[in-house]
Amino acid sequence: MIRAVLYLFLAIILISVIRSVLGVIGKAMAEFTRAEPTPRETSEGPRKAGELKKDPVCGTYVSTANSVKRTVGGEVVHFCSAACSEKYRPGKG
Repeated sequence: MIRAVLYLFLAIILISVIRSVLGVIGKAMAEFTRAEPTPRETSEGPRKAGELKKDPVCGTYVSTANSVKRTVGGEVVHFCSAACSEKYRPGKG
């Protein structure tokens, strides 16, 4: 009888250890496979959506709420990044 209780006790301990190890591995894998946040998400959280405008430099569409804005010739031009804003040449539009 004591032997059966001892085996049951050891089985419970073994199951607890295995569950703990699998939990740690699962958390590590979740952290490893998690997508890297964009620079805007890290400091400001997710941004609002807005009307889409085409970046004249790289051609990607960017939300007006998330865009880098620059006024050129009295008109607001929307860019996906500061790098695209710096590359923009108004004559090439």
